[in-house]
Amino acid sequence: MTHMKPRTHPSPITRQRGASSMFITVILVLVVMLLAVTAAVLSNTQFKLAGNLQFENEAFNLGEGAVATAESWLATGTHSKDGKFKTHDAADKPYLYPIGYLAANSLDPMTMTWSDSNSLAVGGNDSQRYLIEKYGADNQPLGTGLDSGGRPLTGCQKVNVFRISARGTSAKGTVKFHQTIYSVPNC
Repeated sequence: MTHMKPRTHPSPITRQRGASSMFITVILVLVVMLLAVTAAVLSNTQFKLAGNLQFENEAFNLGEGAVATAESWLATGTHSKDGKFKTHDAADKPYLYPIGYLAANSLDPMTMTWSDSNSLAVGGNDSQRYLIEKYGADNQPLGTGLDSGGRPLTGCQKVNVFRISARGTSAKGTVKFHQTIYSVPNC
């Protein structure tokens, strides 16, 4: 006959070690899952931030393009002497304003609603708009005369000064405003 050992059950201490090992394993799995969820949320947030920056850059570039278009228009020919800078004519050139017109009529380019009745869309593109306000006429820049201790200069010493306000709007509606002062010789 063979001698068989009696079958023994694990002691309560061994069972307790297995339960604590399982508990630690479950905690570690939960921590790893929490890290994975956090990484996914952060990744999604970073993706959205990058997209928002792209839309801001697009709006900024569109606004800068509108400013460049307005400056080019003013510098070409006799546009800086256009008669509409004397009296605002919303029907003919709604984007040209005489000295003090915007302030006198409580219009602020940063808060107004931009439309065809008060600004010009560059090339018909509504995402690029500008308006031009005459700021001063026949101004003499500093340092161009004897009053500042300098020598008299030859040529034109008078300039007309304009404020160009522009707005760029991205495909998702992000808006950037630009304002610049631009002067043109008045000779």
